[in-house]
Parts: sequence; structure tokens; C-alpha cells
Amino acid sequence: MSEKAQDTTKQQLFEDVEKEVISKIPNLDIAQLRFLLSHPDIDPQMKKEKWDKLVELIKENEMGPYYKLVCDDIGTTMDELLFTELKEANEKRLKEIDDEIADAEQNLGESEVRQAYLRKSEYLCKIGDKDAAVASFRQTYEKTVGIGYRIDLIFNLIRLGLFFLDHQLINANIAKAKNLMEQGGDWERKNRLRSYEGLYKMSVRDLKGAAALFLEAVPTFGSYELMTYEQLIFYTVISAVYALERPDLRTKVIRCNEIQEQLTGGGENNELVSVKHYLEAFYGCRYDELFVVLAKLERERLKFDRYLAPHYNFYSRAMRLKAYEQFLTPYKTVRLDMMAKDFGVSKEFVDKELHRLIATGQLHCRIDAVRGIIIMNHPDTKNHLYRSVIKDGDILLNRIQKLARVINA
Repeated sequence: MSEKAQDTTKQQLFEDVEKEVISKIPNLDIAQLRFLLSHPDIDPQMKKEKWDKLVELIKENEMGPYYKLVCDDIGTTMDELLFTELKEANEKRLKEIDDEIADAEQNLGESEVRQAYLRKSEYLCKIGDKDAAVASFRQTYEKTVGIGYRIDLIFNLIRLGLFFLDHQLINANIAKAKNLMEQGGDWERKNRLRSYEGLYKMSVRDLKGAAALFLEAVPTFGSYELMTYEQLIFYTVISAVYALERPDLRTKVIRCNEIQEQLTGGGENNELVSVKHYLEAFYGCRYDELFVVLAKLERERLKFDRYLAPHYNFYSRAMRLKAYEQFLTPYKTVRLDMMAKDFGVSKEFVDKELHRLIATGQLHCRIDAVRGIIIMNHPDTKNHLYRSVIKDGDILLNRIQKLARVINA
């Protein structure tokens, strides 16, 4: 094949991919801006910049209902003139679409009617009128016949749920999407659903479920309406370090070419540099570095991400516990001062942390304060399993004997 023909083929493939990209309706970046504006730790100057950017996007998308909602949410005085302009633009456009629907129902076919209803649903979704958008999407769903088109409508509802973090709406539509997939969803839509479900699971603190779905989505990611590929890599590493054991972490993350390619590049504005150091510090058992980079991630990224912010304290505690377990597991006894040195913290800090974790049953060890050592008490899983089987077996035998007596009576 000639070089010119190859270039033509590549261009055609690129155009085909571009056609498959779903519109960002609603735009989840707007929801992130709203979250940052209500965050107590945002710098006032930064908050002003975010507000200006949000207002610009609200004007661009004619988001009358959403503008009112945001002003009420963050306690800002609403610009009545702007709100009136947006409201009039919304009413005008909705009337135009309603006229299109009426015309399509009277003069055109089912496909044109469906398209008109879809335009109305997407417009209501775009301007941030959640209740009206949900009702309109359900109307459109009833007018839709093909499984693929129906799944796309469900994806719209899931995105709307993610925009407002309406867990009931997200949950119900993920379940519906799975049901439709079993009836005949194609590979591309099944792959897209992994990203949607993974993002939702992460937002409700199911990091193990999120990690499994993100790792499946990484090689064939296409849900750019949800997040960038760089964001996917960030979420994948954050959830996988928490969820996976060392052998799986090595196989699925450390040796994953797609993940390592992004981490090595550092991402746009070097936003993946800290998460790369975090992964390497944890896997390389460099605990002093791990604590520093974990604190940096918590301070700069986790608490300012709308999906992870409610869980950043939990995540930080869980990762410190995982680091302590990883450090202590190979030993029978460890000196407190040596452990404190390895973690780059004071002996008092380690003592306090371990006391809390031992008291709650999360760490199986005890501290000998006189000798200044930690004595490990590794749980004997084989004996525990054996005792559990014997106990369950006795219960089963008793039930069988009772049933036999009833039958023979």
C-alpha cells in the first residue's frame, strides 16, 4: 500500500472515531466548578476565577434553571437581568422544539418524532433542569425501539445523575443498562458502561469494585463525555493501590503498558507526576516518601475532586493501615523507633496510630511499651477456617437430624 493511501486510511479511521464521540451533555466540568465554589478551603482569588468561568459556561449553555440553583447553593446574589435573559432563551428554544415535535407527530415518521423528543431531552439536560430532563428522557425512551438507542438514553440519565450526584437515579439506570446489555448490547456500549459504573462505585466508596472496572476500561477507553483518559488513569491508580494485593498490583498496574505510558509522560501540566511517585513509593516500600506524597495528594487532589472529596479522610487512613500491614507482616517483632524512622515520623505518632488500629481490631499485634517493640500476632487462617468448617458442619448435621425426625414422625 502506498504512503498516500495509508494516510487516507488513517484519516478515515480518525474521522470515524470522531463521529462516535458522545456530546458532553451535561458537561460534568460544570458540576466540578460548582463543587469547588462551595468548598471551604478554596482561595478567594481562585474562587472568583472559578465563578467567572462557571458564569461564562452558564451563559454559553443557556443554563437558566442551573444558574438559579447554583446561586442558592453557594449563597451568591443572582443577577436578575442575566437570569431573565436565560429564562427567555430557554422558553423560546423549548417552544421551538415543542413545535418540531407537534409537526413530526402530524406529518413525519416515528424516527423523526423520536429525534425531536431527543432534542428536547438533551436541551433540558444541557440547561440543568433535572426533573424535566428525566421526564423527557423517559418519554423519548418510550418512543425508541432499538436496544442500542435505548441504552444511549440510559447513559444520558446516568450522566445526569452523576452531574447532580443523584445516587438513586444513577443506581436505577445502571441496573436498567445492565439488563438491556443482556438483551443485545454491543461491545462498545458494554465497555462504556464499565467507565460509568466504575465512576459511580468510586463516588460511593466501593473502591474495589471501581478498581476492577477501571482496569478493564483502560485498554479500550472511549467515554470522553465522562472524563479524560488522564483522569481515568488517576482514578485507576488511586483505587487500585487501595484495592489490590501486591501480586495483582504488579501484574495489572505496574506492568500495564497503557497506565505506565501515561504515568511516564506525567500528563497535562504534570498532573500525573504525584500519583506516579505514590504508586512507586508504595510498591517499592519507601514509606517515608509514601507518607509525604499521600499527604500531598490528599491536600492537592483528593479533597478537591467531587467524587473523592467525601472519602479522602477514609482513604488516607486506609492507606496508612495498608502501609503498616505491609511493613509489619514479614516480622515477628519490630522496634518502634526503627518503624518510626522508616516512615519518617515520630515514635509518638506511630505509637498513637498503632494503638488506635489495635484497639479497633484492624492490626493484629501488641505493643510492649517497656521494651519499645511491636510483637506481631499473625492470624492463623488455616486453623480459623478449620474451626469454621467444623462449626458449620455441626450446625448442618443438627438440622438434618431434626428434619429426619420430622419426616419419620
